Amino acid sequence: MSPKILAVVFIGGGILLVFALSGFQITKLFSPGITEEVVVSVKQGGSCIVEATDRIPREIPNCPYDQGERIIITYKAEQPSVESHGTI
Repeated sequence: MSPKILAVVFIGGGILLVFALSGFQITKLFSPGITEEVVVSVKQGGSCIVEATDRIPREIPNCPYDQGERIIITYKAEQPSVESHGTI
């Protein structure tokens, strides 16, 4: 085996080992988004904080909504980012 191929195999194996030890499932990155109706719980500056049923607070930067407003968000389970958002 050439040294380049051996290096790629070791690096790939190391990445998979880190994912396995951390308990992270790479399939979650490619899972479909969850769409849910939420309430804007905090508006501070130009950002809003919303909390879906999984109880993870998510920030919407440059937020056009008001505190207490009901909106629809799309997110991935156990990920802190909001993929999309809009009014009801």
